Amino acid sequence: MFTSPTSERTVLLWGRRWWLAGRNEPLEFQTLAHAAEILAAHVGPVRRLRLVYQPEFLVTVPVGCPRGTRAALQGALGFEHPAITDPAHAWSHEPILAAADGHATFLHYESEPGLFGLVERLAAHGVTVTSAWPLATFLHALPVEWSDSGAVCVLAVTAGHGVAYHHPAHDTRAILQWHGDGAAAEATDWLRREIAERPRDPALLVTSEEPAEELPGVHCLALSDALALPVILPRAHPAQLLPATPLVTPQHALVAASILLLLTGGLSGAAYAREFTAWTQQQRTGRQEKAALQAEIEHYRVNAAEIVALKTQLAGPGSSPPVPELLDQVCAALPPQIALDRVRIAQGRFALSGHVAPGADWEKWRSRLGSRRWTVEPAVPNVAGAFTLQGAFTP
Repeated sequence: MFTSPTSERTVLLWGRRWWLAGRNEPLEFQTLAHAAEILAAHVGPVRRLRLVYQPEFLVTVPVGCPRGTRAALQGALGFEHPAITDPAHAWSHEPILAAADGHATFLHYESEPGLFGLVERLAAHGVTVTSAWPLATFLHALPVEWSDSGAVCVLAVTAGHGVAYHHPAHDTRAILQWHGDGAAAEATDWLRREIAERPRDPALLVTSEEPAEELPGVHCLALSDALALPVILPRAHPAQLLPATPLVTPQHALVAASILLLLTGGLSGAAYAREFTAWTQQQRTGRQEKAALQAEIEHYRVNAAEIVALKTQLAGPGSSPPVPELLDQVCAALPPQIALDRVRIAQGRFALSGHVAPGADWEKWRSRLGSRRWTVEPAVPNVAGAFTLQGAFTP
């Protein structure tokens, strides 16, 4: 997504302060209700905002996860991180990347509700928030040029806070945070050590104040200037904290219904009466045909069930693997903390692959899959939660 500065403005909520492009001093607030009033009074004529959202209660944690949709992550990780299953809490995640034993990402979620209420209060002041992003995601998208290796290291510091997005070449990514009076100094010391260890990797320091000393090999950028850059953040990026806007909103539906009523009211009474009569007759005929078809379907359903039962009796108990019975058992016993990715059945054997969330009762689920029609081999998930459970059908 790219929006020009004339139509959309990027603002940063960090801790209990607003940071605006072109303004070196922050705007302090006490509560999110107060924050909406402060921002609305200082945002200027541009009333469409892209919000970089980093309050003190926004949590960022690394997690192993299945490679799937947002709903799959909720099912797999909601037990350990219940905030992502609460519709009052905003949450998102970084793109899922392959890890040593599976896949991994970073979860961003509120430990208490805040974003949705803030967006509503800003809307009441005539300010529209088009998107909301964690600060780490914004920092990752900030560099204008990328190195040949793809390495990126961006650190943002201000009084009492520090956030870094670091992805070295040929190594795992990390998102780090510092809080407290010494946060800026601790974060800067970390950056100095990383540059000494990896001098070829590019590094960017975003700061609200001039650094106390020069850092060789580090490009410095003022926080107010960083917010003025046309940073590209696609709407489909999974770190977007605001849910997608539906294509058909209630307002759109109301307008469409009003237009339809106006057009319908312009028809003549006689034409309307004829069409209504024809429509009524079609509905009556359709209901009669539907009732007749339902009776035939029910008859065929009974016959189909009898045919299946007779075929089963004729074939005998060991003629073919009981695949439907196995699938019914797997689905009935599957808890929400276990995500099933793939089922493979071939030559009298089967394999179930997926991921287990921390805290799930693995042995209980595995024992519930037992049956006299098949056997299940012992197995345990790996450290990332991935598993493959194998078994064989009984001859």
